[in-house]
Amino acid sequence: MIQYIAPPTCAAFAKSDAFGRLIAGPVGSGKTTACVIELLRRSIEQGHGNDGLRHTRFAIVRQTLKQLKDTVLKDCQSWLKGIGEFKVSENCFHLNFSDVRSEWIFIPLEDSEDQARLLSMQLTGAWLSEAIEMDISVLAPLSGRIGRYPSGQDGAATWQGMIADTNFPPEGSAWHKFMELDTPPGWQIFKQPSGLSVEAENLENLNQTEETRQLGFVQAPDGPDTPGVKYYWDNKIWKAHPKRIARGQLYYQRYVDMYGLESDWVKRYVRAEYGEDPSGTSVFKDCFKASFHVVDQTFLIPGYPILIGQDFGRDPWSVICQVDHLGRLVVHEEVPPWNSSVHVMQPELVGSVGLEIHIEKNLKPRLLSEKYLGHKVAIIGDPSGRNKSQISEETCFDAMKRMGLPAFGAPTNDIDTRLRAVEALLLRQSNGGPALMFNRKGCPTLIRALAGAYRYGKTRAGIRKPVPDKNEYSHVSDALQYAALAVHGGMSDYIASRLRPRTTGNRPKISALGWT
Repeated sequence: MIQYIAPPTCAAFAKSDAFGRLIAGPVGSGKTTACVIELLRRSIEQGHGNDGLRHTRFAIVRQTLKQLKDTVLKDCQSWLKGIGEFKVSENCFHLNFSDVRSEWIFIPLEDSEDQARLLSMQLTGAWLSEAIEMDISVLAPLSGRIGRYPSGQDGAATWQGMIADTNFPPEGSAWHKFMELDTPPGWQIFKQPSGLSVEAENLENLNQTEETRQLGFVQAPDGPDTPGVKYYWDNKIWKAHPKRIARGQLYYQRYVDMYGLESDWVKRYVRAEYGEDPSGTSVFKDCFKASFHVVDQTFLIPGYPILIGQDFGRDPWSVICQVDHLGRLVVHEEVPPWNSSVHVMQPELVGSVGLEIHIEKNLKPRLLSEKYLGHKVAIIGDPSGRNKSQISEETCFDAMKRMGLPAFGAPTNDIDTRLRAVEALLLRQSNGGPALMFNRKGCPTLIRALAGAYRYGKTRAGIRKPVPDKNEYSHVSDALQYAALAVHGGMSDYIASRLRPRTTGNRPKISALGWT
């Protein structure tokens, strides 16, 4: 009998019905075991063919065959002892028990012949072991081989999909973008806690002695004040024995002592964080956390004005914000310089437009929608927008006023001051939550920018540039900075006062007799 207790992230990974699922975490956190159990479960759940048997075929992919045999095969032989065997001549682990007939074919990607073999197979599903070690381009063609087995008299695939496990990649790499910036539809990413966290998973199975392994689990109270990983069975809550946890913590501490807490290796393989990007650094890497700052829904506060951060130039992005009753800057949505009703995944391919066209065609239709109707509006933009153009006496602020939108220049356009304003809001908390929050659906490009696409480049000598690179994510980032300047510097109160209707005071009434 196989008894498997899934750590919380591995359990969520198993419960997902997404076509593609990737679980990322520290070394030793139970990712490989979770994938072994997942393929076993899918083999058992497969429907019967005409012969009464459950047929499945999975490709298990890694960069080299030696890596597959040293890691995946050892886990298969440990967990599936007695119900499966590995045939060296086929590089295939065969599950053969009860009515289950499953082939787990080990495929390395060491040369073009291996890749050609993989991309010609008929599969039920696939598992990418230590995904970041392989070229991400394998995903698209491999997905076309999924769901092709079984077929005919053997039945049809009851489940089809791809799973992947990995440690964390370097920031800015293709896998980092896959996990944070451009996760394809149908894929779901699961991230385990740091190995140094009190919530670290699988500690009870790491670095154990025969004595500590016998200690098992102890009952624990439920609730947010009870730290550590909790398991639920028999209508009770359990935690691994404290001595087992302490032994597991030594496993990760050994790496910290060897490499240092701030080393790139420890960040990626122990702390479960993205490593240093050799091509540059994310501008807000130390203060933006998507899990904290991004929310599924934001709410407009009646009576509070709308503040719009506005970037000028030939790519005039806008961000629609509001300072709420708790003093938080809430970013409801971004307005790109094209028709925002059409979702564009590659903004760099879109032609540039002028400010007036953007305001009339993109921004004003959003502000006149039912969502924002009735709210007073103010635009905060680059103060250089007060400069007159070479062919006209009209400034950007004059143009916005002509189009019926009150506009104010930000206190400065100094890049360091702008970045510090955003950082200050990201690092501040309000009522136990973020002081700067973003609507997940309304701000996809801005969230990608904050998550790493807006970055400092490096010179040819490898020295970090003093200002962020100008790219397809810099314009929306600039727009956010102007809104943050207004809030962080207290300018939003001044703007709100300017938007209030002027009162006439208690001037005495004038008698009509005065005109006779």
